[in-house]
Amino acid sequence: MKILVVIPLVYGGGAEQVAAVLSREWAREHELRVLAYHVGADQLDFGVAVENLAMPAQSGFWSRVKMAWRRVVAVRRVVRDFSPDVVMAFMDEAGMVCALAGHRDGWLGRLVVSVHHNPQWLGRGRRLLLALFYRLPAVVVAVSQGVHDELAASLKLPRKCLTHIPNPLVLRDDDGLAESRAQVARLPERFILFVGRLDWQAKGLDVLLEAYAGMPAGRLPLVIVGDGSGRAQLMAEIAQRGLQGEVFPVGWARDPQPFYRHAALFVMSSRFEGWSNVLMEAMGQGCLVVATRCPYGPPEILGPDLQDLLVPVADAAALSVAMQRQLALDSSEKAALQARLQARAMSFAAPAVAQRWITLAAQLLETRR
Repeated sequence: MKILVVIPLVYGGGAEQVAAVLSREWAREHELRVLAYHVGADQLDFGVAVENLAMPAQSGFWSRVKMAWRRVVAVRRVVRDFSPDVVMAFMDEAGMVCALAGHRDGWLGRLVVSVHHNPQWLGRGRRLLLALFYRLPAVVVAVSQGVHDELAASLKLPRKCLTHIPNPLVLRDDDGLAESRAQVARLPERFILFVGRLDWQAKGLDVLLEAYAGMPAGRLPLVIVGDGSGRAQLMAEIAQRGLQGEVFPVGWARDPQPFYRHAALFVMSSRFEGWSNVLMEAMGQGCLVVATRCPYGPPEILGPDLQDLLVPVADAAALSVAMQRQLALDSSEKAALQARLQARAMSFAAPAVAQRWITLAAQLLETRR
């Protein structure tokens, strides 16, 4: 099968990492090309060389419109040259461009777009654009059942073009990158862990700090891995609560795996998610977890047998109690729960998830025959 992957960037966040993981799996058995609008110095591994359009994001309305059209022209040219069986577009910037390109050249029946976010986060203008453009592709793949249902409810997308496939989990036997191991080596031996973008509201950092401050004296330190717009507010709140020396914001880590392996507990305090790669990764590394029952992702990731690890959204008291309960488990209880978490995480293993995309593409091919 000939597969064209289109993505705005090849470094950074969760959607890009998902595209890289899936591409590596697809490249083992299929003819793959990866097209990016912009390639930075610090790249992810896609399994094949990434083709750089050198068309980075622009500021200003008309500059963005002109760049979008340049991207449409470039994608059309690559599709005509490669003649892929399926085009996989990751992130909205790729999905909308590919929808317009496919509409112009008649290959919408080969287009699959992937939605990783909760559309509730988006402004009215973006929702209107997605409601218009995402009626065109053959299939819109949501990262969770919750996002699938939200796309149908809030964007009024027809359910016949919607499906959902979870993000893939990659587990490695090594102990991660040297730079991440060095970061962990400077930390206390046991700690509570948060990993994610420092978005103060969406990630519930205010709730996390309130829950942590509500734990009794002698609590384990809290390590916060990530960066973002909420960093200044995070530092101010730590100082205001007098938590210096207990809360360690270590910044962004390219590979959080060593942090999961050394943490006593992973905490996810989000108000909104599309999925949650970090929760899935922590479970896969055998880390105990506590998460909010936020829309969407965590309830689906944990599954029906682990729902007691979820707490209400924005309930700092409940989060604090759940954290203390997990940390108080004896060794046998801890081992049993770790085994259950790892087994659940393995249901999202990358090879199986990548094959679900291939099965979907094969169905599109069969439909066109």
